[in-house]
Amino acid sequence: MQSEKKVGDVMHPGVFTCPRSATLLEAARLMQSRGVRALVVMDEQCGMVGIVSQSDLVNASLRSSSELPWRSLTVDAVMTRQVVTVSPDDAIQRAAALMIEHRIHRLVVVHESDPCRPLGVLSMGDLMRHLMMEE
Repeated sequence: MQSEKKVGDVMHPGVFTCPRSATLLEAARLMQSRGVRALVVMDEQCGMVGIVSQSDLVNASLRSSSELPWRSLTVDAVMTRQVVTVSPDDAIQRAAALMIEHRIHRLVVVHESDPCRPLGVLSMGDLMRHLMMEE
């Protein structure tokens, strides 16, 4: 990966979000209708509070029971609270290293002056597309 490329050059601008009170079924339907694999979880008071992925939904369905079906769980119960973020000005190499270090498939892109408001998402797929375009 070329060192001059920045996260902002490769990321998906814009973010699909859901509230922490959304059910997993609502989140799954939103992901499917928008063609995305994760949603940034937002809170009215402080902005970004987590991220929920398709993997989170599938894992929750495998752990659910008849007494507590996954469709009735909320995003708050399964979301990742420690969201790893990058700036649009960060080097792609730094972003890739963070994904590897944290064993994650996406980073939320935020502006340094307002880290609670997401600008976009950088996914492993974005990095693959970038690599393929370099060749």
